[in-house]
Amino acid sequence: MDKKGSVRDIILIAVVVFSMGLVAFILHFTANTAVTKMLDVPTINESESTRTALESFDEYVDRFDYIIFALFIGLTLALIVTGWVVGGHPIFMFLYFIVVTIGVVLSAMFANVWEQVSQASAFGTTVTSFPLLNHILNNFPIYIAVIGIVGLIVMFAKPFIAGNE
Repeated sequence: MDKKGSVRDIILIAVVVFSMGLVAFILHFTANTAVTKMLDVPTINESESTRTALESFDEYVDRFDYIIFALFIGLTLALIVTGWVVGGHPIFMFLYFIVVTIGVVLSAMFANVWEQVSQASAFGTTVTSFPLLNHILNNFPIYIAVIGIVGLIVMFAKPFIAGNE
């Protein structure tokens, strides 16, 4: 039986948020570059409807930051809820803590990669369109540690709170 709410979810949160954030960042840069190039070509933007469609595309791409933030919050809440529902025996708390530590180390590597990518001159000012994602990924090890500790408390405190121990 495969139980949900396991410690692997902390590493999953780190990998999913980082990878989706990086993909959204690159897509935002690519889309803005392509739209700017298309608007500069007179044969493409002759009609007003084409120009309006291309300019409105920027509005949709600017929402990527909020989508990644909602994904981060949703995954965090899912970890907390499933940790409470599943619970765990306190003997596995040490193993949980070790995996949280591995998740923090992994998230530190992700934070370093994000810093190098977001500060690259090729991307210009694209990072200004991602204030939430930039804050989360610059402080990623702290967020993953807090999520891991909260998950640990929720998962292993349930037997004591519910009076089952």
